Amino acid sequence: MRNELADKSTQAFQGAAATPDPVEQQQLLEDAQRLAGQSELANAYAFLQRVVGVLAIALPFVIAIGNFASGGHHLQGSISAFYYTHMGNWFVGTLCALAVFFLSYNIKPLPGHHVDKMITRATSVMAAMVAMFPTTSSDPDQSGASEWVGRIHITSATTLFALLGVLSMFYFTKFDPAVGMTPKKAQRNRVYRTCGGTIFACIVLIAVVYATSVPESWHSVFFLESIAVIAFGASWLVKGGVGLTD
Repeated sequence: MRNELADKSTQAFQGAAATPDPVEQQQLLEDAQRLAGQSELANAYAFLQRVVGVLAIALPFVIAIGNFASGGHHLQGSISAFYYTHMGNWFVGTLCALAVFFLSYNIKPLPGHHVDKMITRATSVMAAMVAMFPTTSSDPDQSGASEWVGRIHITSATTLFALLGVLSMFYFTKFDPAVGMTPKKAQRNRVYRTCGGTIFACIVLIAVVYATSVPESWHSVFFLESIAVIAFGASWLVKGGVGLTD
């Protein structure tokens, strides 16, 4: 969208320079300035999308590696369980940063960003709740959260993943009918659907893990959550213009 807006702004400026009609020239200049502003806003949105993608993809690697580097002796059962390790601040900080980024995604109206504004606002709330309401700890030596706090955490985390899947699979795949489906957009849509499908599949598999007696030594929930988080991050990187651009 940002390239399209920039091109339209340039065309309007060129049209204003070419027309002898002062009224038409003034209108074209106003259109060019408006489109230029929207292009800059779209660039800011794209930057936020890339930052969100990088934070998400880095999260499972940073907390796992950082925990071992800071004296941790084993992998945690889930990403949320790292709250009780030396990497707890990184876990909470990343979620708070994501919450702020999702909220800032709604700073100013931009054409085509009406539906995802509502979803990202809800996503911001869920990310903040996952950070503020920690999961219960399975370690008897740790002072874990109460049962009701843990339930809020799981509900918020599940909702967060579901919203991210909805964004990837159903919103990111939309396109402007006036522009049409370009080959690159079709490729991006395949990435979005793959990422969204991966997130939903991980949600289902995590539910299966909790409902069955999968050995804790497999760390199934951690790996499934990591896959979902990486899929979410990859979709936002592509949305932010990393690769497959027109």
